[in-house]
Amino acid sequence: HGDLVDDLTDTMGAPDGPPIDPRMTIGDLKALIAQHYAWAAKIDFTDPERLRHFWYVSIEKLEPRLGDRYEEPGAGKEMVLGVARELQKLAACLADEDDTAPLARFLLARPEVRHMVRRVQIAPCCPYGEIRDNLLDAGMLPIDLLRCKLSFFGASKFDPRSDRWTRITLYQGAPLPDELSRSGADDWSFPLAPEPV
Repeated sequence: HGDLVDDLTDTMGAPDGPPIDPRMTIGDLKALIAQHYAWAAKIDFTDPERLRHFWYVSIEKLEPRLGDRYEEPGAGKEMVLGVARELQKLAACLADEDDTAPLARFLLARPEVRHMVRRVQIAPCCPYGEIRDNLLDAGMLPIDLLRCKLSFFGASKFDPRSDRWTRITLYQGAPLPDELSRSGADDWSFPLAPEPV
């Protein structure tokens, strides 16, 4: 159905979202962290196994790849996917700040944490916007992330071949474009069990 979808690529980019609100106070930001990132504060990054992995982009396929920080080179090209670690860095920077001070002044002095401030500010309107786990942990399995990501694309019937890749079925049972107007067309991904005879 190229004639229906080929021109959609120009409109598929996700907007950056709202800009940082510099008027927010440090205290309000700390409250958002406590409300939405308590899970991240519990991870003990003094344990080297909590930092074993790093994520980078492969040159060959331009896809995220996983490296072992202690056995492989490349950690200098690490992608910022360790949200829990980054959150703890932000919280440490905020610890001694005046709760009534505006965020703008803090960000002028600490621009390296802007990405996490923005993420924290977006959290209240995006309850499913964060994978609440340590993606750098030695026990983290890429297959779990892959299954989550692929499910957004309509994947089902996962057939894992290792802890890093899986075979899937895409859109089995999905309506064709001319069937979208029929009753129940949007329920295709959750088929009902047949009635007993």
